[in-house]
Amino acid sequence: MIWTYNRIVKYKNHIKFSKQNIDVQLKKRFEALPNIASTVKKYLSHENEIHTKIASLRSSYTTTNGSEKIAIENQLSKLLGNLSVSFENYPELKSNESVTHLQRSINEFAEQISASQRAYNNSVLTYNDSISTFPSNIVASIFGFKEEIYLNIISDEQERENPNINNLL
Repeated sequence: MIWTYNRIVKYKNHIKFSKQNIDVQLKKRFEALPNIASTVKKYLSHENEIHTKIASLRSSYTTTNGSEKIAIENQLSKLLGNLSVSFENYPELKSNESVTHLQRSINEFAEQISASQRAYNNSVLTYNDSISTFPSNIVASIFGFKEEIYLNIISDEQERENPNINNLL
């Protein structure tokens, strides 16, 4: 009887542990995604700024004369030189890399949360089996162990709410 009681308690503790892991994964996603999205936003803003400056200099070049053209040409050459060095050092655009990282992170967090939910439900299954099978159901009844409820994972894709990345960016 003591062995059965301890086994049931151990299974109940596994449920608590699994539930805590889900909380950790959700907190990790909650804290990390805004930081990653902020980084992506900064990279996109920086690259957009460079492209905007180049476009502005090109358009002002066509409407100016003489020494102003030389000054604009010098600015454009300097900007393009810096851009060329960036491309040589980083063949892929940083924003592309950052956006890809954000997408991978979102998928990774979803997979980790899903794995934690499966572990929780597996712990619930083990516990519920232990309190409903003979002879441990007698010990469970004596000590008031009640069946645990499975975590409801939404299976209908239309009911899932996708994170709105536009709010982050």
